[in-house]
Amino acid sequence: MYKITNPYADVVSLMGDDEKHYKTNLHTHSTYSDANNTMTEIIEGFYDNDFDILAMAEHGIHGKEWDQDPSIIPLFLFQNLWHGKREHPTTEQYHAILDGTYKTKAGKRTKKRGLMCVPDAIEANMFTLVKNHVNGYFTDDACEGICGKENDYEIPIAKIEKSGGLSHINHPTDWLMAWKHPDNARKPENVRFFADLLRRYKSCLGIEVLNMYDGPNRSDRILWDGLLKMLIPEGERTVWGFGNSDAHRVREIDTAFMDFILPEYSLENLRNAMEKGHFFPVARYAKNEMGEDFVGEGPYPVVKAISVGEDEITVSGINCKAIEWIADGEVIDAVTSENDGELTSTIKLCDHSDKISCYVRAQLKGRGGICMTQAFICDDGNMERFIDPTPLKKPETKAEIMKKKFFDTRLGVIIDRAFIHK
Repeated sequence: MYKITNPYADVVSLMGDDEKHYKTNLHTHSTYSDANNTMTEIIEGFYDNDFDILAMAEHGIHGKEWDQDPSIIPLFLFQNLWHGKREHPTTEQYHAILDGTYKTKAGKRTKKRGLMCVPDAIEANMFTLVKNHVNGYFTDDACEGICGKENDYEIPIAKIEKSGGLSHINHPTDWLMAWKHPDNARKPENVRFFADLLRRYKSCLGIEVLNMYDGPNRSDRILWDGLLKMLIPEGERTVWGFGNSDAHRVREIDTAFMDFILPEYSLENLRNAMEKGHFFPVARYAKNEMGEDFVGEGPYPVVKAISVGEDEITVSGINCKAIEWIADGEVIDAVTSENDGELTSTIKLCDHSDKISCYVRAQLKGRGGICMTQAFICDDGNMERFIDPTPLKKPETKAEIMKKKFFDTRLGVIIDRAFIHK
């Protein structure tokens, strides 16, 4: 018999109410950092796409209320030449955006409620060429204006934790170059690298598992499954999967996001939901799961009910044609039925005990894209800690590290990735 931990236990009663679902993006940019569109244009884009919650997590810039001038980082002065003016909403516009009365030129918004501003957000390590980026929330300005250290995630994570904030690791398998070499996301030494950070910093809630067009980060779910398998049996924590557009252009806005389940519409409830995993990462693109050429259009899959019984978990959703269950990175079979447009799938854990190490998670697939649940911890009393079969290596010498230099075609520069095991 399994002891099942449902991350959504506190909010399952809210899932059937559309008003308790909040379309959310916590990672986007404007011309205040390195994007192509102004803050006003970006915010209007999210507003028109019926988002409920938005954080402007600019590179190295501590987020403020949207009617206030963000700090100007000299590094980004080139934007005046490339993309023209910087612009943020006026106070009048800002309050209209918050209360849902704002009128954009496109006029596409259908929701009556407004778009919530999440201040005190930042993307740290703002100018590390290898993109070891960390997003911070509910934090202070300790990471503002700091370029960051190549290949080092720990400094910003530690600063954000010290400030009382929360963080997650952005597009980690882009850093691992796992779009070229998917096995980089599976290698125990690489999983261990991120697991060690997550062990030591509980305020670092997890990793982005969906990001924009799912190109350089397409192996993020592979790493996520490895981290879940490694960390859950230790009994200290799980790893939440985040989805964000990371938009730098208006056209990138609706590519990836999250469906948060909140009892009430407030920053306090948002923070609580981030800490407890009360959200679902969603994307229009998921190359490994949906195919290379798939582009989600229209209503996206939404979880409407979750129930946990004796040795079984049931998930119901709309706007989906299939519900799959994942354990240790592999799809396992389940019983699925449809009733009046709602799809329901039940997995009986005892039927798959040979495939389940310590968790399962579900993914809903439909014409509008993919929606993923957080992991359900499944403990049959025999959970074993993941044993890393990789022998410990002696620290590398400087000469050995230099041999690992390679040409990164994305940037056209020589970059030292001393910590990547290619």
